[in-house]
Amino acid sequence: MMAMRDYGAAKWMKKAKSFGYARISTDKQAAADKKQKDVMKKPVIVRQMDEVNANLKTLGLPQVKKDDWYVEIGTGTNAERTEWKAMRAAAMAHNGPAFVAVKDPTRWARNVDDAVEAWAPLKRKGVPIFAVSTGIQTGDTVHGRRPSENFFFLLNSGFAAQTSEIQQEKADAGVERQTSEGALSGTGSSLFPFALRDPLQVYIENEHLLSQPKGKAKLKNTVETLSNPNGMKAVSVPGLERKLKGWRENLTNEQFIEYLEFREWLRQKSIALDADAWTDKTKYLPKGSKTNYYPMRAIMRMSGLYLGNPHKFEKPDYKFLANVEKNYVDYLSDKDKNRRGHR
Repeated sequence: MMAMRDYGAAKWMKKAKSFGYARISTDKQAAADKKQKDVMKKPVIVRQMDEVNANLKTLGLPQVKKDDWYVEIGTGTNAERTEWKAMRAAAMAHNGPAFVAVKDPTRWARNVDDAVEAWAPLKRKGVPIFAVSTGIQTGDTVHGRRPSENFFFLLNSGFAAQTSEIQQEKADAGVERQTSEGALSGTGSSLFPFALRDPLQVYIENEHLLSQPKGKAKLKNTVETLSNPNGMKAVSVPGLERKLKGWRENLTNEQFIEYLEFREWLRQKSIALDADAWTDKTKYLPKGSKTNYYPMRAIMRMSGLYLGNPHKFEKPDYKFLANVEKNYVDYLSDKDKNRRGHR
């Protein structure tokens, strides 16, 4: 069995050069991203890079310098991504210890064969791929193989590929079911889109604290510290813990990964529209401001059943939600329609 000290970032990585790779699929760009032509300045890419460097800093690892970032818009199933290939070439040409940092395994690739083929030369050279959000790396032949982490890295990429292929098929039936069963009644829980970091992600990354003395208190405080400002208070963490436990008990690993991806898409959509649908209060909105508040309310309302109980409801299709955003009035609750009329 692999010792816990061999899990995650290795000590040698603290003195290595870091190369960063960030990517987002074309169909997941928000309006603000599409308006920005410079890929390096697209809001969703910037947040992805910031999250990677924030995690590296927390772990005491070298952050990725501006010139060592390789970013692009494209699907992870494409093996010919220009920046992906350029980044690998740069890492191979570097003399000295190095590693590649990505937000999560799906950013590297959404196809197991491509993932393995792409990292094989790097691993032989001694350059592992490190996914900061999950805290796992691929290992390499120079510093040591990490079969367990290698497996989990591939597992994430493999399931992402699988869900990508069947997602549309499931979603077509899901749209009809979502509509027939109705939208979320009332309001849901905030996804904290404007938090420094996603509280749920912080919790998952720091669950190892539970094995320490007073671990629950440490974990609650860590979530509050790393997610604020605009994040979760420590007192609310037990509720998040209960939800996470329920999701894990009722979802397969691939379903859970799909759920987290969809949740992050909603957070990015909220950021792009500048509206946290479940916390903003309409009475505090000046006339003519926050014009995207109600479109986001509609999107969250039609996503709420799945967000709350992903094991019972189908994930809404992205095309369906695009239509919800465009024709949001049709998907608002009666109360929201009345509030909107009085603004």
